Amino acid sequence: MPEKPKITSSEIGTLWSTYREKTFILRILEYLIPNADDQKAEQIMTALYKNLSTYVEKIKTLFENEGASVPIGFSSQDVNIHAPKLFENGFDIMFVRTIKEISMALYTLNMGNSYRTDVINIYKDLTAITQGCYNECTQYLLERDILTRPPFIPMPISAEYINDLHYLNGLNLIGDTRQLNTIEFSSIYHGMETNKVGMILMAAFSQVAQEKEVI
Repeated sequence: MPEKPKITSSEIGTLWSTYREKTFILRILEYLIPNADDQKAEQIMTALYKNLSTYVEKIKTLFENEGASVPIGFSSQDVNIHAPKLFENGFDIMFVRTIKEISMALYTLNMGNSYRTDVINIYKDLTAITQGCYNECTQYLLERDILTRPPFIPMPISAEYINDLHYLNGLNLIGDTRQLNTIEFSSIYHGMETNKVGMILMAAFSQVAQEKEVI
């Protein structure tokens, strides 16, 4: 049998980043899971924790087998799991959903930089896990009226070409304006949704931070 090819520079880079990202998520889950108010939410996060833990160990083993140092990930020293409850019920799953949305994009990019079968399989498996978790989070939030759907609009009844560049200026406050198109609706709504999660996180972390802001 041909010798297994050495791991490439791009594979080292993506695996290194993935290890750090997953250890970060594990530390956050170690705080969120004990504070979950809802059994279904706890089940979603616990399943994700177990799955991610498995692949953190796989990446660690891969580095060790290659004779490389293991990345310095996030450890128990980086999170205070005994901090008071900071979030209302539902935000935990909203946060996980946002993280999984980011992960889906990263796994696609990372797979594009992978060549060895075992590395590709790591990202294939993580993609499947993430897609399943993302769907569970979305359905959980919708069923409990925590997640608001984007605006509904009338169905388009015609298709037209854009014939000049004035269309690009249609959103200016000065001059001729036009209605938002659906792609713009999507981008604006998505930005509002993710920014809200970020604002809540910053407000929560500011309450328990032990170090003063460095300017």
